[in-house]
Amino acid sequence: MSLRRRSLALIGAVAILVAACGGSTATPAPQASGTPGPVVTPAPTAAPVASDIKMAMDAEPTYFSLAYTDLPTSYIVGQIYSGMFRVNNKLAVIPDMATALPVVSADGLTWTIKLKSGIKWQNGDDFSSADVKFTFDLAASKNCTFIPSFCSDIQTNVASVAAPDASTVVFTLKSQFAPFLVTDLPTPIMPQKAVMASFATFQTGLAKADPAAVTAELAKIDAAVNDAGCSPTAVDPATPPPPPASCDYATYIAEMEALLQAGGVQLAGLLDKNNYKAADGSTDNTGYATALYGGLQDLDISLKAAQTDQVAASFRLLDFQQHPVGTGAYKFASYQSGQSVQLTANPTYYGGTVTPPNFYYPIIKDAASGAAALQKGDVNWIYSVVSDALGALQADANVQMANYADFGYYFIAFNMRPGHIYADANLRQAFTACIDHDATVEKATDGQGVPVYANVPPASWAFDPAAPKYTTDVAKGKSLIESSGWKLGSDGVYAKDGKRLSTTLYVRQGRPQRISFAQLAADQLKANCGIEIVVAPSDFSTVLLPLLSYPNKFDTYLGGWSTALDPDDSSIFGCDQVVSKEKPDANNFVGWCNPEADKLLTTGRQTTDQATRKTLYSQFQTIVHNDVPYYFLWADQGHGALTKSVTAGTNTIVTDGTIDLASPLYAWNTDTWSVQAK
Repeated sequence: MSLRRRSLALIGAVAILVAACGGSTATPAPQASGTPGPVVTPAPTAAPVASDIKMAMDAEPTYFSLAYTDLPTSYIVGQIYSGMFRVNNKLAVIPDMATALPVVSADGLTWTIKLKSGIKWQNGDDFSSADVKFTFDLAASKNCTFIPSFCSDIQTNVASVAAPDASTVVFTLKSQFAPFLVTDLPTPIMPQKAVMASFATFQTGLAKADPAAVTAELAKIDAAVNDAGCSPTAVDPATPPPPPASCDYATYIAEMEALLQAGGVQLAGLLDKNNYKAADGSTDNTGYATALYGGLQDLDISLKAAQTDQVAASFRLLDFQQHPVGTGAYKFASYQSGQSVQLTANPTYYGGTVTPPNFYYPIIKDAASGAAALQKGDVNWIYSVVSDALGALQADANVQMANYADFGYYFIAFNMRPGHIYADANLRQAFTACIDHDATVEKATDGQGVPVYANVPPASWAFDPAAPKYTTDVAKGKSLIESSGWKLGSDGVYAKDGKRLSTTLYVRQGRPQRISFAQLAADQLKANCGIEIVVAPSDFSTVLLPLLSYPNKFDTYLGGWSTALDPDDSSIFGCDQVVSKEKPDANNFVGWCNPEADKLLTTGRQTTDQATRKTLYSQFQTIVHNDVPYYFLWADQGHGALTKSVTAGTNTIVTDGTIDLASPLYAWNTDTWSVQAK
C-alpha cells in the first residue's frame, strides 16, 4: 500500500503546469471549447518593488521531484525544475530548455531535439542531454517511481533514448504516439549527477540491510492485514467488533522503522511521522504506517534490482528528495511540516531574472481558510478556488479571478474487484439510477459545476455531447438490486446473506462541493433505493492515497482527475494499469478492464489524425459510461484567485507579459510574476 501516486493527479494528480500540455507535430493543438476571450492583467508601467509571492498549499507536500503524488506539490516541482518544453496560455507547445520543437521523421517514430547551451543546475553542474536520457531511462525501468502516467507512457511507447552529443536527444518510438509532445516531453528533467550522488549514499546504507528480513516482514504484514478476519463480511453485521490489531498496519510501525533505518533510509518527507496528524492533533498511526509500508516495498525492490532498476526503485527513498536540485526559476530552501515550504530565487536561471526573492507555500488545508488568507493578504495566490468563498472573492476589489473551462472531472469510483459490493454491475447501474444527477450537481456546486457523464470534460476537443446521460429511474434501480438477490430490510436498506448494502464513501476533507454532493447523494440513495453510503471526509495524503494503493481497501471513493489536455486516458482505464501487488500505485485503482475499451485506447494513442481519434474517444465515452467503473459527476468551471498585486513580465522564454485569466494555463509563466510590495 505504498504512496506512489497518481498520474494525472487526483484533483488533489499531474498539474498541467508540470506535465504541461498542448498540440504536437502529429496532432493539431487542442482548443478549449466554450472558453471566453482572454482577459489579461497588464504588465506594470514601472518595475515593481520586489516582494515575496505566496501560494496556499491545501495538502502536505509529497516528493520534491518527479515522484510527486499530488497536484499542490506539482506546482512546487514546476518552480524547481524545467522541462525541454512548456505549454503557454494558448495551449501551444513552445521550447523551454530546447531550442525548437522536435524534428520528427516522416514515419513519426524518430524525434530529435536540440537543447540550449549554458544551462546550469542549481548546484552549478552543467545541464546536458545526459540528464534527459537519465530521466527517461529511469521512466523506462520496470521499477519506475515517477508519476505513473509518465512511467507508463515511456515503457509502452518509447523504444530507446540516445544522447549522441551534449546538446542532442533522439527518441525512437515503438509506434506512432500522438500524445508524446503533449504529455511527456514537457516533463521535468532530473539531474543525473546529483541523483546518482544521493544514490551512492543510499547504497552505503543498503549494504547493511537484511534482504531476507525485509521480504519476510512484507510477507508477514501482507498476510496479516489481508486475513479474512479483517473483513467486515467475516463478522456479525449487527454488532461488528473492532478488527484485531494485526489487521492494522500501525501494529508494525516499530518493525518497519527499524528495517528502513537499518537499510540507510532517512525517515523524512512522506516517511516523517510528524506529517501524519488526526483531526484532534494526535498522530495518525495508520496513515504513517502505510507510508512506511510503501517505503519498505521500495527498499525490498531496490535490494533485488540491477543498477538502473535499483535507482528507479529507490528514487523516493534517496536524500535527494529532501535536497532537490533543478534548473528552474526557484531553488528549494526549506520545508516545515504543517507550516510551509520556502523556495528562493535562482540567480543563475537561464530564463532570466526572477523578481520575487522567495516563493512561499503556506500549508492551509481548508479551502475556505485559504480564501480568507488571500483576502487578508497572507497569501497572494490560490491555484484553484473550490470553496463557498467564491462569491466573496469575485466581489473583492483587491482580487483578480481566473475563470476558465477546466480540464478535469469529478467522479465516484467503485472498487470492481471480486468480493467488493460494487463488483456487481447491476448495483453500479442502480446507483446511478437512484440519484437526480444534474440537479444534485447544480445544488452541490452552487451552479458552478458542469454535469458530465463520461471521462472527457467539455473543454476538450474530444468531448462528445451525444454521449449517454444519466437518467433517474428509481423503479429500475430497485429492480436491478433485487435481480441480484438483495432484499429490502426493515431498516430501509437492502441486505443479502447477512450483509447490508452499505459502504463508506471516502471524500477529501475541506472540499465543500464534494462533501455536499456526497451527502446529497447519500440521502437520495437511501430514501429512493435502500442503498446506504456513509460519507467519510478524510485527509488526502495520509488516508485517501493509501486506500487507492494496493490492496485497495475501499468500496466507494469520491475524487477527481486533473487531466492532461490530450484525451488519452490509458493510464487511468487501461487494463495494464490495474493496481496489483506488482503495480501497487498504478492509476486504475478500481480494477476495471474492458477489452473493447482497452483496444479503443490503444488505437487512439497510436492514431495521429484528430478526427479519427475523436471518433474513437466518442466510442470509449459510451462504453465507460455504460459499464460504470466510475459514476461521473461534474467538470469545474475553473477558478483561480490572485491578489491584484501580482503581475507578469517577460523573460527569454515568455514574451507577452500578461496573466491570461481566461486560460486553464493562466499560471504557465509564473517565472515572470512579480508582487508589488505594499
